[in-house]
Amino acid sequence: DGDWLFARSRGRKVAVKSFIMDNATVVGVGNIYAQESLFLAGIHPSRAAGRISRERYQRLAGAIKAVLARAIEAGGTTLKDFTSAEGQPGYFAQSLSVYGRAGLPCPQCASLLKADRHGQRSTSYCPQCQR
Repeated sequence: DGDWLFARSRGRKVAVKSFIMDNATVVGVGNIYAQESLFLAGIHPSRAAGRISRERYQRLAGAIKAVLARAIEAGGTTLKDFTSAEGQPGYFAQSLSVYGRAGLPCPQCASLLKADRHGQRSTSYCPQCQR
């Protein structure tokens, strides 16, 4: 929950995206789900984990749970050739807000989404909606 994330983050200078992708912090949050969760919570992916308020971590915890639940409901995120055990692709990729969309308009404010690299991973974000 948000209180746990807040407590674990104190004194950490690592980017919040890397922080939530660490399996010792949150299990199951990879690059795609981290970007989508941070967008939903309105948090810039490069912000230092230790400089985020408890209230914003509450929002982020809720966003992570919502994104993961939506992804599971959609059968996951098929980007290339992944299929489920039943041979079905995951359809969550069709509802991505920021992942892989750098240079396109933000679905919330229409500003152009930007791209950056965090921990050797590409990261798309909205410079207006994510602070």
